[in-house]
Amino acid sequence: IFVKKDSKIKKELESLKESERKKITYCFKLNKDMTVIKGETTLALLKQIFDKKSQKSFDWAFATNQEEINLDTIIPSYKRRWRIETGFRVQDEARISSKSKDMKIRYFFFAYEQVLQLLWTALYKEEAPFKQFLLEIYELANARYHEP
Repeated sequence: IFVKKDSKIKKELESLKESERKKITYCFKLNKDMTVIKGETTLALLKQIFDKKSQKSFDWAFATNQEEINLDTIIPSYKRRWRIETGFRVQDEARISSKSKDMKIRYFFFAYEQVLQLLWTALYKEEAPFKQFLLEIYELANARYHEP
C-alpha cells in the first residue's frame, strides 16, 4: 500500500540519492481503543523516480507484508493493483439497488451498470471522475423528463 510521508519517511527519503531504491523494516505502534499494538512491516522507498506519463519525478513509499519485493517493478505493480481496486470502487458507485428477486430485472440492472461504466471508460474517463459523470447523466435525464 501507499504510505503517507510522515517525518520519519521524509527523513529516510532525504538520505537517498536520486533514483536510489531502498527496503527497510519499519517498526510501529498503533494505539487503538486503549490498546497498544506493536508491529513491523517492510517499507520500499524510492527517491525521485521519473514517470514517463507525467514527465515528472516522484518520491515513492510503499508498505508491504511481503519479504521479497522487486524494487524495480513495485511502481508498475502498485499502479496495476490500484487500477483494479479503482475498477471495483467504480462498479460499486454505479450499482443500482434492487430488492427484486427476479433474475431478469437483476441482470438488466447489472447490464445497465456495465454500459454506464463502458461509456465513461471509452468517452469521459479523461474528462471527469465516474461519480461526476453519473451525476451529469442524472441531471440531464431529470431535465429532459421535466421538459414541457
